[in-house]
Amino acid sequence: MSGKSVVVFWCLKDCPIPESLNPGLVCANIKKSLEKKGYDGLLSIKAYYDKETFSDELFAKKYRDAGIDLIPVPAGGKTARDYKMMWDIVLCGVDNVKGIDFLVILKPVEPEFLLTLSYLEPRGYNVILASPDKEVASEFVLRSVSSVWLSTSLLEQGDLDELSNIRITNFDDFNSPQELEALGTVRLKIELQSRRMKCGGTLQARAARLFLLKSTPLDKLPKKFKC
Repeated sequence: MSGKSVVVFWCLKDCPIPESLNPGLVCANIKKSLEKKGYDGLLSIKAYYDKETFSDELFAKKYRDAGIDLIPVPAGGKTARDYKMMWDIVLCGVDNVKGIDFLVILKPVEPEFLLTLSYLEPRGYNVILASPDKEVASEFVLRSVSSVWLSTSLLEQGDLDELSNIRITNFDDFNSPQELEALGTVRLKIELQSRRMKCGGTLQARAARLFLLKSTPLDKLPKKFKC
């Protein structure tokens, strides 16, 4: 368990909550999904909207009552929304050095936004990207963030749909770190991250680190291998 706070940056224009769902219950489901993955710190949610999203003040009040911080975005469409979110994420990271993790909910994800997110992980932050688009989990995206989730699976109770979940369950199939190297850097990164292990370094370093699990249970590994 990380114990670090999680800050959610959510574009309500791109990924709205259906009117049939209670925002308070959605927040509870997000918190539960995060806890199941080991993100058990304090949760805060920043939701970005334009005037069209909340023309009804009573509707907006439901979000505020659920503890969601509603943030208006300037005119300019998706580009303006993404730019506002992107810089708020950067500033949040600067103000909370290695003390938080991020959950970013939006679609589609522009290359410049992904590039910004990719700078956070090497600095000690975990970044989860959630999108309603199942095709978002490209190799480029997986290189930029810690995990990719299907955002619609966060809205209601049920199993979390983790688009990057391709976890190895039997290490008996591998006889050496070199055999694990055949999985490639992206797959190895996902395998290590899913176990809350450090995922940086060369292809060889990642494979050697993951191969430790063949003979040593995760809870017995030295702390230097864990996030």
